[in-house]
Amino acid sequence: MLEQIMEMVRQHAQGSVVENDAIPNEHNEAVMHEASGSILSGIQQMAQQGGFDQILSGLKNGTADKQMESNFAQNIASKFGIGNQQAAQVAGALIPTVLQQLTSKLQNGNFNLQDVLAQFGSGASGGGIMNNISNLGKQFGLDKDGDGDVDLGDVMKMFGK
Repeated sequence: MLEQIMEMVRQHAQGSVVENDAIPNEHNEAVMHEASGSILSGIQQMAQQGGFDQILSGLKNGTADKQMESNFAQNIASKFGIGNQQAAQVAGALIPTVLQQLTSKLQNGNFNLQDVLAQFGSGASGGGIMNNISNLGKQFGLDKDGDGDVDLGDVMKMFGK
């Protein structure tokens, strides 16, 4: 799933990231990875709150968009020196588009429900997508509470909770 989301981000990042003068070319790939990480982190939170139904509901009603956009914009502004307004514009152009495509794939059965939930559940045993998300998050400095993984505690630290 990580690779599929990254591919969706790449498909939609041409105008908002690659051709954007506010993002130096040497940061394009890292910004796209940051977008994927923000999406996966948001999906992880929704899965923990209620599984597939929560994921689909959050994606359909747009509540997921705003949270993921906000996280992504804050991360790229702080990590890559992109102005807050430009970061918000990039996030607003990229994240909803990718989430719309992801929602469509989930609804059309292009992602196997059991596989998706199993990947999210396998992080505690050292494998699966949650391990990948945690490793990717650590590379991008998202381990805000310093416990060696990227999880809900880190998100809460990001928002001062």
